[in-house]
Amino acid sequence: MKLSQSQFTALMSSSDTARFKHFIGRAADCERLWSLRDASGWVVAVDCAGAPGFPVWPHLDYARACATGMWAGYLPAEIDVHAFTEAWLPDMAERGVSVEVFPTPSARGVWMRPEELQHHLADELDKYA
Repeated sequence: MKLSQSQFTALMSSSDTARFKHFIGRAADCERLWSLRDASGWVVAVDCAGAPGFPVWPHLDYARACATGMWAGYLPAEIDVHAFTEAWLPDMAERGVSVEVFPTPSARGVWMRPEELQHHLADELDKYA
């Protein structure tokens, strides 16, 4: 699905709460989400305490917009939402890796434990069952 420039701009300048809600709805509706990777692997975000996190976006264009600075050279990669919810998030929880939902080039995303994001996504996916 193609985003209009006005949709893109409006959401990129929205609050972290609005971006989080959009992420949950869109990931469930489209059954996919995005992160960034290169030949050596996935990007890693770092929270305020220096702990690792995995950044995710609801659309290719938002992920692409964040492939700058220390993530320059990384490319957006699609992830199936069911695989993410059922396998990736439990694995991240075991390894102590948090998730950063929908960061922008100028703002941090919503940081949360994988179990929390799994709960939100599962609740939203249940609406589509």
